[in-house]
This record gives sequence, structure tokens and C-alpha cells, in this order.
Amino acid sequence: MRQSGTIFAVLMMVSGIAFGQNIQKGDFAASISSEGWSLAQGTGDRAHIEFITFEKPFADIPKVVVTLTGYEATPGADGSVRVHIAPEKVTKLGCVIKVKTWGDSKVNAAWGSYMAFGK
Repeated sequence: MRQSGTIFAVLMMVSGIAFGQNIQKGDFAASISSEGWSLAQGTGDRAHIEFITFEKPFADIPKVVVTLTGYEATPGADGSVRVHIAPEKVTKLGCVIKVKTWGDSKVNAAWGSYMAFGK
């Protein structure tokens, strides 16, 4: 499994060089100690945003892929944990990553990674 990840990373770097792509990646984390975190209380739609600044500005607005790598949550009454993450408001300089829950799920923390690629 580890070999697959290494091969994928090498292929991404080679394709970036070959096609003039700028690829930047990073991690993010947010929790009940983050300013404005409201996902651990209440019910209904609740969201938290994390601001990401790219290491170097892109020449054009990049594509951004976000993955959820972990979370700490308490299931709702039906046993479901509801967590959604997505990039929003992408610019040449950075983006917002929105962490969202709904229903009666309680999310105490969320961790993830992002990859931005463009010129």
C-alpha cells in the first residue's frame, strides 16, 4: 500500500513538471477550540470555515481537492455522524475550506488535507 502512495506522489510531481503545473498541498485542522466552531452544539445546519493561504500565489485560479482524514464526533439519535467538507471561494492566493454538519450530529473536530493545482 505504501508503494502505491509513493508511486502516485512521483507521478504527480512528474506530471506537474511535464505540463507546467504548480501543485501545492497542505493539511488543516479545526476543533471546538477554533474560533467560531459551532458544530459540537445545537441541531440543524452548522458550518465552520478554515482559511487556507497557498505557499505561493497561482497565476490562474487553481483547482482544489479536499480530503477528510479524521474527525471526532458524537452520533445523532439515529446513530449517524454527518460531516461534509468542501473548498469554497478559491482565489489565486488561497481558499476557504468549509466543514459542515446537520441534523443532531455533534462534531468536535475535523482534520483534512488539500491539494491545489494550476498554473
